[in-house]
Amino acid sequence: MLAVGVLLCVAVGFILASGEFARYDLLAIALYLGLAAFAWHPMTAAFIVMFISSVGVVFTGSGGDLLELAIALSLVAATCVPWVIVTHAVLLGALTAYVAIDGATLTGGGIFAIAGIAAIAFLAGLAFRLVAAREMTLLAERARVVEDLELIAREEQERIADELHDGIAHDLTLILFHARALPKQPDEASRQVSLSTIEESAEQALESIQSLLSLIRDTKTEAPGAHLGRYNGRVLEAISSLGTLLEDAGIPTRVTAPNDPLQISPLAERLLTEIAIEAVTNIIKHAPDSQSASMEIQIRPGAVELVVQNVASAGPPRSKEDGASGGRGLSRAGQRLAQSNGQLESGRTVDGWILRATLPTTLHPGSATLR
Repeated sequence: MLAVGVLLCVAVGFILASGEFARYDLLAIALYLGLAAFAWHPMTAAFIVMFISSVGVVFTGSGGDLLELAIALSLVAATCVPWVIVTHAVLLGALTAYVAIDGATLTGGGIFAIAGIAAIAFLAGLAFRLVAAREMTLLAERARVVEDLELIAREEQERIADELHDGIAHDLTLILFHARALPKQPDEASRQVSLSTIEESAEQALESIQSLLSLIRDTKTEAPGAHLGRYNGRVLEAISSLGTLLEDAGIPTRVTAPNDPLQISPLAERLLTEIAIEAVTNIIKHAPDSQSASMEIQIRPGAVELVVQNVASAGPPRSKEDGASGGRGLSRAGQRLAQSNGQLESGRTVDGWILRATLPTTLHPGSATLR
C-alpha cells in the first residue's frame, strides 16, 4: 500500500507538471489501483493488472506497461494460486512476443531484459510466498503447542481433582460417618471398630494429602506414571474390603465375585475399583440408614459388569440420594469408562439405588458368592 501510494503521488505529479490528463495517465492510475487490490483480493487484482497492461501494450504500444506487467509477477507469485501465475506468465510472454514482432518499442536485447526482470520478480514473489508459508506453519505449530499445554494443564487439574474426590473425600466421609456414630455405639466392640476406621482413614487421608502437596510443589520432578491406587487397583480385593466397610457401618452387605482373576487390563480394573469406592462412599454419605446393600461382579460374553445397589430405609430419602448421577464422582467415572469403551448407568430403583458399570473383557461365565 505504501508503494502504491508513492506511485500514485508520482503519477499525479506528472499530470500536474504536464497540465493535461492523457489516456496514459488514466491507465497508470488504474494499474496502481489494481496493484492496491492485492491487499484484499489477490486473484481479482491479478486479472485487473493483466487486463490494464494488455490494453496499454496493444492499444498504446507502451513498453512501460509491459515492464510493469513483468514486475507485477512478483505480487502474483506471492499471493495467487498456480494457475493464475501460469496465466500471468503466458500473457507476459505473448505480449512480449507481440511487441518484439512490432519492433518499435523494445530495443535490441529488450526481450531478454523483460525475461530477466520477470524471472527476478517471480523468484522474489516465490521467496515471499515461502516466508509467509513458513510463518503460517510456525503460527499453527505455536497454536498447537499452546493447545497441548492447556490440555496437559486441564488433565493435571482433573487428576488432582480426581485424587481429592476418589481418595481423600472417601476417607473423610468414613471419618465423618464413624465420628457421628461413635457416641451411639451400643458396645465396646462396635466403638473399637469405629475408632479403628477413623484412625486408618485419617492416616490414609493424611498420606494422600502429603503426596498430593509434594507433587504440586515439586515442579521439577516428573509426574509419576500410572499408579495402582486404593486396594492395589484390584477390584476383587476392593469390593471385599468395601463390603466389610459397609458391614462395619451397620449395613448388611452381600458381595458376589468370580473365583478366577478378571481377564481385563490393569487400567480397566482400576476404573472398576474407583467406581466401587465411589458407590460405597455415596451409600455411606447419602443413605447411611440403608437396610442392606450388595456388590456384584457379573461376567457376560465379551464384558464384565460391576453392580452396586442398596435397599433404602423406610424413612424419607436423604437429599442427593436420587441425584447420584449428577455428582462429579459418577460423572467423571462415566467419562473415564467411556474412554475405555465402557458404560456407566446409575439411578433410583423401587426400594433404593443402583449403579451398573460395564467394561469389555474376555472372561468366561462362572462366579461364586464371597459373602
